[in-house]
Amino acid sequence: MNKKILQGIKGLGKNTKTGYFEGWYFKHQKGDTVLALIPGQSVDESGKTHPFLQIIWNEDSYFIDFEEEDYLADKRQGKIMVGNNVFSRRGVRLNIKSKDVFIEGTIGYGPLSPIRYPIMGPFQLIPFMECSHEVISMSHSLQGRVKINGKVLDFNGGKGYIEGDKGRSFPTDYLWLQCNQFREEASVMVSIADIPFLGGSFQGCICVVQYQGKEYRFATYSGVKIVRKRETAVVLKQGNYCLEIFISNQRKNREARFSYRLSAPDQGNMSRFIEEAHMLQGRFLLYQKENLIFDLTSRHVSLEHVEG
Repeated sequence: MNKKILQGIKGLGKNTKTGYFEGWYFKHQKGDTVLALIPGQSVDESGKTHPFLQIIWNEDSYFIDFEEEDYLADKRQGKIMVGNNVFSRRGVRLNIKSKDVFIEGTIGYGPLSPIRYPIMGPFQLIPFMECSHEVISMSHSLQGRVKINGKVLDFNGGKGYIEGDKGRSFPTDYLWLQCNQFREEASVMVSIADIPFLGGSFQGCICVVQYQGKEYRFATYSGVKIVRKRETAVVLKQGNYCLEIFISNQRKNREARFSYRLSAPDQGNMSRFIEEAHMLQGRFLLYQKENLIFDLTSRHVSLEHVEG
């Protein structure tokens, strides 16, 4: 396995594995408008490849199947192509005409905000992990527009986020939370999950906070203590640092909140269903000992909470 610290999108191209999946998560947001795109592929037990593209936005979600020859993940160029759609570190180009959804448009990206080293830490070297995660950009600027079923979404001046997953299955029990829409320049990503390992399991945590040019990381391999993990609250302690996150469904503009079903992998098959919610209200506090580093609020939190 390659031990170099890699930044950017890692594509595998045509895959010979079975019971395997890989996918990338491109989130675009401006104000109350959200468009998340998930290109990827699954490989079933017989070795047949099933490329797909998932779409979630304020009004609906979609799962679109493609033929095997319609998929290419180019590791060298950091580019993913699914049908006539292109996803890269520079932006996305969309051209989708299906029975349920018509999408066309281009969104360009400003400079990405990668993390200092891979989010999996030493676990990235273990070949039999159920699911491996990568964070490609915590926050970047957006330029462009997309038309969905006749409605124009303007992302000029918005912010984006990119991550990726690969392996066999999503965890049976996990929480994922992401937000980069604050009054100050800040971005937060948290994932806490039950991880099968050597015949047993443990509760693993990966978390990155970027704030005013600094990176704070909470992780299992760094000795994090998960004090609380709920849909409404996450509390992490590590050394002298403590991160507290409180989520509420209560907000003045309740109509802006939305949640839709997405497909998730189970032994390489996209046969599970999860709910992804957007536009939740959140409060984020980071302490170093007794000193408060920040106390930030946002009404643009994205959340997945799955209980096994």
